[in-house]
Amino acid sequence: MTVRRRRRWLIGAAVALSVLSERSWSDAPSASFTPSYIPGTQDASGQPMGGTEIRALVAHGGRLFAGDGDWKETGSPPGAQILVLDRPDGAWRVDHTFGDWLRGGRRRHLAISVLDDVTFRTDTRGVALPAPVAMLIASTWDLTGTRTIFTRDDATGAWSGTVIAIDKPSPGFLPQIRSFGFHRDRQTGIDLAFAGDTRGIFAGAYDPAVTGRIRWTGSPELAIGSIDTAGFPGLSGRLRISSFAEASGRLCAAIGQQVWVREDGPTPQWRPLYTNPNPHYSQTGLRGLTTLRTPGRDDVLLAAIEGNHSRIVRIDPVTGAESTDLDLAGFLDTAWGTGVSYVIGAYNDMARVGADLVIGLEAFIPPAAPRPPGHTVLPVINGLEGGAWFLVRHPNGRYDLHQVLVRLPGIGQNLVAARSIVASPFPNDAGAIYLGGYDANDTPAHNTGWIVRGAINPSK
Repeated sequence: MTVRRRRRWLIGAAVALSVLSERSWSDAPSASFTPSYIPGTQDASGQPMGGTEIRALVAHGGRLFAGDGDWKETGSPPGAQILVLDRPDGAWRVDHTFGDWLRGGRRRHLAISVLDDVTFRTDTRGVALPAPVAMLIASTWDLTGTRTIFTRDDATGAWSGTVIAIDKPSPGFLPQIRSFGFHRDRQTGIDLAFAGDTRGIFAGAYDPAVTGRIRWTGSPELAIGSIDTAGFPGLSGRLRISSFAEASGRLCAAIGQQVWVREDGPTPQWRPLYTNPNPHYSQTGLRGLTTLRTPGRDDVLLAAIEGNHSRIVRIDPVTGAESTDLDLAGFLDTAWGTGVSYVIGAYNDMARVGADLVIGLEAFIPPAAPRPPGHTVLPVINGLEGGAWFLVRHPNGRYDLHQVLVRLPGIGQNLVAARSIVASPFPNDAGAIYLGGYDANDTPAHNTGWIVRGAINPSK
């Protein structure tokens, strides 16, 4: 994340109050949460567990996995880690540490950039497998610029990696894989995993004969270098593929201020479907691309637009037509009685909890705006809202706003951002959710990553 550019923009930004969305909303009572993971501790086997940020939470094989990161860590980090929780009343433990060192004493793997669960039902030819194969896959912020896709062997717990690209890092920008997707090609019948890399979109099919059991393409199906970022302030030609979603049988990808759709077949092609007509300033563009499925109706895409004109939009996956689902900036202005500037919604995705969608937030309240009672506005980056907030979108389009009110060692209630959310995967734990977060925002941090458990009474 190129937060330095966001800081420079925010310092000189004028605050503009947005118009409240026509959709209904409520500032609902904050849900009840309890701490689940606190960094700076050791697991039962004595392995150190750290992290300035919990960047991903994923349910896999009846357990909960977390990917952390050490961005801006001031202490001695153990390296990017994948953590695991076996039961809701259990304790987190280290599943794997990417602990390689570089010359000069730096950890090579700074953070888990993406963590996801995929299930293959066909091989590379489209032939059905004897049984579905579920795999946990991950990638890291690798300071060498190497992008490796790591796969977990559930039988042994071992991780193995496949390199798909290597590019030299540049000042303020680290090449990375930011998202994974999954889709069955409608023409070939082949199940495919997709990696959203800063070079482009790579595809992989199940092949037990190769390392990691996924055979990845040697070149991207869509090269990001071919996408023009002119007219999109803040992107600066450095695009990340933030998310994937499958809608109306088609795979879609959020890339900057656009959504692209895949045309399936032996020689697949990608074409632009949607372009944000009001981009304003944003360093990522669209986030959390998600599909709304309603019985008897066509699929609709939902995406959160990051920036100083933050919205949640509905996109037709066939025509690309857009409508505003929520004026996010206006919503927060009214709920908090202030004037927010830059807002990040849905860091990774929009979590499905029952029939609801749960969407994490980070927001900035500049000094010129009113200070809402009960809010902690941190001085870092010109007014960072210190509390971790999230939205619950109900099937009728109603949004509720909640805050994670938990006090943790070292940071109190300054949790900053709810960036990853997942429904509990454990039996007899229906209705529970886990949230993880913190965003270092390019400032020194130490053991600030957190995970909490709670419930939101989801819609049926």
